Amino acid sequence: MKKEGTCTIWIFRSGPFKPFKIKLTERNAKILLGVVLAILVSFPFITINYISQSFQMARLEKETTHIASLNNKVEEFQQQVQRLKEFDVKLRIIANLENAQETGSFLAVGGITPPSREPLQGVEADTRRMKTELDRLSTEAEFREKSFQELYSFLEGKKRQLSSTPAIWPVRGWLTSGFGYRIDPFTGLRQFHDGLDIANRLGTPIVAPADGIVSRVANSVGYGLTVEINHGYGIKTIYGHLSKAYVTVGHSVRRGERIAAMGSSGRATGPHVHYEVRLNDVSMSPMNYILN
Repeated sequence: MKKEGTCTIWIFRSGPFKPFKIKLTERNAKILLGVVLAILVSFPFITINYISQSFQMARLEKETTHIASLNNKVEEFQQQVQRLKEFDVKLRIIANLENAQETGSFLAVGGITPPSREPLQGVEADTRRMKTELDRLSTEAEFREKSFQELYSFLEGKKRQLSSTPAIWPVRGWLTSGFGYRIDPFTGLRQFHDGLDIANRLGTPIVAPADGIVSRVANSVGYGLTVEINHGYGIKTIYGHLSKAYVTVGHSVRRGERIAAMGSSGRATGPHVHYEVRLNDVSMSPMNYILN
């Protein structure tokens, strides 16, 4: 039987240490050499794979952090849209618009699913959820924009209507006769008085109580020099017993603008203005409109 050969491995160490000797059989030496060669060959691949995995984990961690940041921003956007939705409903209730409840329940209230804690499995799912939520919020924002445009148009119309409503006194003075039945100062009979008589000094300025267009300036039987203003929406105001008119027919007036001077023309016992408000040609009490 052939005797198995041996080999000796010397390990030299620096310093005062003696060389270290290892004796191995030929078979064991071949196994050791094979292991060393396997390690040397596989080391670059292991190193490259480790570095690749490290870069991938770093990228995924960065993407997860970015998604978490976007998630927070989307939640803030969602809260802002929710506040706009609530404000929209309040405005519609105040404006008495019929579809206030419909705009309030257009989309359900909810939160976004938190980002996954497993980056390798959750990044794509979180991205899809984010896109879905952003699409939903975009649709909600477009709906709110249309709703606010409708509200703006409605309130703008109300603004014009309010500016055309005779809401202030046309002149300062003393109220000598109110709206309703009274004893006529000339006949002594009980008659209906369809306006207010406001007295003051001759020439006291009279102003328009609302925006409108002058529709008549003329001398009328009983009223003397008269100015009539059409305010739109079926509302007209009439001013009688004037001494002077500062406007002409077709003149556009603004609330508070001087239109005439107080006088005693026509059937009058002294300087005053007869002030009427008519709605669809029916005399109304001016006190129903005056706010100041």
